[in-house]
Amino acid sequence: MHIQHYLPILFAIVYLGAIVGILYLIIRWVNKYFTLKQEQNDLLREIINKMDSK
Repeated sequence: MHIQHYLPILFAIVYLGAIVGILYLIIRWVNKYFTLKQEQNDLLREIINKMDSK
């Protein structure tokens, strides 16, 4: 068997790995965005509560 027989399989594995890696990074970014948005909402709620109590 020559290396030419394995090249399509190798390219497919690399291609699928790149797609999975990009999807993983997108999902991580979206989760981080929602986490930061939730923290911002919590901080704003605390500030409003402290201003109302004065």
